[in-house]
Amino acid sequence: MPGRWAWLLDGRTHGRPATVHAEGCPSATDHAHPLGTTQTLDLLARPGTTACTACDAAETLLPILAHGRNDAPATGD
Repeated sequence: MPGRWAWLLDGRTHGRPATVHAEGCPSATDHAHPLGTTQTLDLLARPGTTACTACDAAETLLPILAHGRNDAPATGD
């Protein structure tokens, strides 16, 4: 595992959603932009952005998002 995570964002093209890739992913295009982890998680939490399953992006980032949602304080009661 690298000492620091590096992510790339491929923008929306041809009706496809924006996609987050791990740096070095062969599925990322030449138009992908580097992102920090916090910015990447913020984008993935919004509709219209997906995490690549061909690299470590989905496996690494989606559990972090799910964990954050599970830790949200309960309202009401």
